[in-house]
Amino acid sequence: MSKEEKKEGSNRRELLTMGSAFAVMGIGGLAAGGALLKYMLPVVSYGTPQKFLVPVEDLPDVGDELIFDDMKVVLRRMSENKVAAISLVCTHLGCTVNRVETGFLCPCHGSQYDTDGLVVGGPAPKTLPWLEIKSVPGGQLEIDTGTSLPEGSDFPIA
Repeated sequence: MSKEEKKEGSNRRELLTMGSAFAVMGIGGLAAGGALLKYMLPVVSYGTPQKFLVPVEDLPDVGDELIFDDMKVVLRRMSENKVAAISLVCTHLGCTVNRVETGFLCPCHGSQYDTDGLVVGGPAPKTLPWLEIKSVPGGQLEIDTGTSLPEGSDFPIA
């Protein structure tokens, strides 16, 4: 084997080694970039708007609340003849907030809300939505999780 043949084989080997190294680094870079992109643009699903019924006889006493975990709603009895519904979906990234003594707390990023859903701390950009309530036949109330109302909106019970 001549020097030129050895040199040509060596160059080919070096080229394959470097090409493989760049390919591995490129795949690693794409994976890291994809992970970073997924972190920067989280997939948040607030779910489809849903309506659900609550029998009037099941309403809480004045000043008490009912929490509907599966619908992410708290129903509050404001007075003998008024109720209000507040969404439990954090306005930051859509996590479900927890009821705490001072109001509501988001376990994901620490947003804090007072008892009326007004933001008092954290990254949440706006208050928890107050939801529309309608009276329907059969002595029931319909809560619409897809229709927001201004803060403090309540519904008269007939």
